[in-house]
Amino acid sequence: MLGDELKTQIRDSFTALKEGMNDFQVRYSQNKMIAEISKTLTGEYHKSNILCVEAPTGTGKTFAYLLSAIPIAKHNKKTLVVSSANVALQEQLLLKDLPEAQKYCAIDFKYTLAKGRSRYVCVRNLINLAQDNTNDNLLFDTDLLFDEPPNQHQITILSDLCNKYSTKKWNGEIDDLTIALESKLWQKISCNRFTCTAKSCEFYQDCAFFKARKQISSADVIIANHDLVLTDLSTGNTILPDVQNTIFIFDEAHHLNAKALAHFSLGASTEFIKNSIRQAKGISEKIAKLTEQKTIEINAKQIENYLKDLTTLLESLSFTEEIHLFEQGKVDPFIVVCSTQLNVLITKILNQIIDLKKSWEHYLQTQLIDKAISNPLNNALGECEQYLINIVELFLSFLKVDDSNKYPYSRWIEKNTAHKKTVYTLCSAQTDISANLDTLIWSKTAGCILTSATLCALGSFDRFNKQLGLTKHNSQYLRLPSPFSFEQVDFIVAKFKSTPQQVYEHTQEVAEQLLQRINPKQGTLVLFASNQQMQTVANLVENKFEPCLFVQGEFSKKMILEKHIKLRQQNQGSVIFGLDSFAEGVDLKGDNLTHVIIAKLRFSVPTSPIDKTLSDYLKAQKRNPFMEISLPDASLKLIQACGRLIRTETDTGKITIFDNRLITKFYGKQLLNALPNYHIIIEK
Repeated sequence: MLGDELKTQIRDSFTALKEGMNDFQVRYSQNKMIAEISKTLTGEYHKSNILCVEAPTGTGKTFAYLLSAIPIAKHNKKTLVVSSANVALQEQLLLKDLPEAQKYCAIDFKYTLAKGRSRYVCVRNLINLAQDNTNDNLLFDTDLLFDEPPNQHQITILSDLCNKYSTKKWNGEIDDLTIALESKLWQKISCNRFTCTAKSCEFYQDCAFFKARKQISSADVIIANHDLVLTDLSTGNTILPDVQNTIFIFDEAHHLNAKALAHFSLGASTEFIKNSIRQAKGISEKIAKLTEQKTIEINAKQIENYLKDLTTLLESLSFTEEIHLFEQGKVDPFIVVCSTQLNVLITKILNQIIDLKKSWEHYLQTQLIDKAISNPLNNALGECEQYLINIVELFLSFLKVDDSNKYPYSRWIEKNTAHKKTVYTLCSAQTDISANLDTLIWSKTAGCILTSATLCALGSFDRFNKQLGLTKHNSQYLRLPSPFSFEQVDFIVAKFKSTPQQVYEHTQEVAEQLLQRINPKQGTLVLFASNQQMQTVANLVENKFEPCLFVQGEFSKKMILEKHIKLRQQNQGSVIFGLDSFAEGVDLKGDNLTHVIIAKLRFSVPTSPIDKTLSDYLKAQKRNPFMEISLPDASLKLIQACGRLIRTETDTGKITIFDNRLITKFYGKQLLNALPNYHIIIEK
C-alpha cells in the first residue's frame, strides 16, 4: 500500500520540481498519472500491477513516471528499468531527464545506461587480432573464424584500438568509436556470450562489458531499450536484474509489439548452414589433432547433399517479389521430409560440439596451451555452437505443427540472387507473441507501466491488449486528456476528385493541391504513405516551389530537421516531405511548423509474410482483418501524424488531408471521431 512515507517522498519530489523547474506548469493529467502509477506499483489494485497510460504530448509523462516510480522502487528494494524504442529518447533520459530528476527527487538514486553485450569490445579478441602473428597464429592459417584473414590495414586499425583501450582513450564501446569499423570485423572483436569465458578470462578485471555490468548491478535506475530487454530476458537474464526484482517502464510502448515480432523471428540461408557445418568439422579436426584424440564424426558431404536436394525443391516454388509464403504456415510435405533429415543430422552435430566444448575446456585446465592457439579456438568453438543452435531452433520452428486453436506461425522462403548465385533463406516467425511476453514479463514483473502519447486505436485499448497479451483482468488503463486546446486547430478534409486507389490521378492532384495550399513563408510538413508517390510529387513540384524543399532520403532525418529549423529562424519558408519516420518523434515547436499535410491514410497492407499469414488466418476464421487490424492501426497512425502540429500550449496551425475516404467510406466517421477535438472542416 501507499504509506505515508512514500506519499511524502513523492509529494516532496514534485513540490521541488514545481518550485525549481523553469516554466513548470501544474497539469491535471500529470497529477492523475502520478496517482495511478503510485497506486498500481504499491499494490492498491491487488491483482493488477500493470498500468497502460496514454499520455498525450504536454502531459509531462517522463517526470510523472520517474519521480513516482523511483521512490517506490527503492522502498521495495526493486530496480527501475526504463525502456524506450529509440536512441533519441534514451539520450534524452540519460543526458537531460534523469539528471533533472536527481535534483528534485526526495531520495538519492544512481542511474546508468545498459547496452547489449555486443556493443562492447572483447579485450582478449582485440589483442589476439591486433597482434600480427600471421605465420604462427592458428587464427590466420585457418578459415575457422574468417572467410579471409584481416588485411594489414585492418590489423593497423585494431592495433590502434588496442592502444587506445589500454591507455583509457577509448572505453571499449562501439558507440564511442571515432572511426567506422566494418561490421564483420567488429563481430570478431565484440563480446559474445557463446565465446565469453567470464571470470576464467585473464582480462576479466579489465573487460568493458563486465565493468558496465557492475555499474548496472549497483544502479537504482537502468536506461534500456525494447530490443535489449527482449534479448536479455529471452537469453537468460544476464544483463538486467531478475524480472521479479524489476519494475519496468516501457515508454513508446506502441512499438513493443513490432519489436517483439522481429525479435522472435528466425532465419538461416542454405549457404550459412553449409558454412557452419564446415566450420564445425574444421574445429573438431583441429582440436582432435591438438589433444591427440579421435575426431568427432561429421559427415559434411552428406549434409551438403541434403542441402542440394532442399535447394532443388525450393527452386520449384513460385516466388512473388523474391518471397514464397507457405499458406497458413504449412510447409510443403517434400520440403518437410528433407528439412527433417537435415535437422536430425545437425542436432547430432550440435550435441557433439557441446560435448567437445566441455572436454576442450577440461583439457585446457590440465594442459598448458599457447594462448595464441587456445583463444582463437575457444572463439571459433563458441561461435560454432551459437550458429548451430540458431540453425536447430530455426528447423524446430520451421517444422513445428501448429495448434489449430492458436494463431499459426508464418513460414516462408526468401530468394536472393547475387553474382549469378542464388541463395535461399528459410524463415519462421510467430504471428502472435502475447504468450512470450506474458512468460517473460507480465507474469513475473514486480510492476510495469506502459505509456506513450498514442496507445488507443479508435478510442480503445483493445488492439494494444491483443498485440501484447494484456487483459482487463490483470491490467489497469488510463487515458489522459491532452493539456492542449485543439478547438482552434482546423482539420481540413480537402475536396479531392480522385481517390488514393487511383494512384496516378491522386498523385497528380496531390502535387497540384500542394502548390496551391502551401504558404511559401511558413513551415510545412507533408506526410506520405508511399515512397514512390513522395518522389513523384517531389519531382513535379520542386522547380515550382518558392520555399526550400527537403525530401526524406536526401539527407539524414536529423540534418533535415536542423536545416528546416535554421531556415525558419531566418523567417524563410521550408517544406519537408517525409514518410512514417517523420509521422512520429518529430518535435517542431511554434513557427517551425504551422501546417501538416497528409497525402492519404496509412492503411497497413498485409505485404510482409507475418502480416499476410495473420490476415489469411483471420479470413479463414470468418473474421475481418481490415476491421481488426488495418482500421485500428490506421486510426493510431492518423493521430500520430496529426500530433506533429501542436507541441506546446502556444502552438497554432492547421492539418489538411487529401483522402476523401474519410467522407465516402463507412469507416470515415469512426476515424474522425477518434481524433482529438479539432475543428473538422469538410470541403464541398
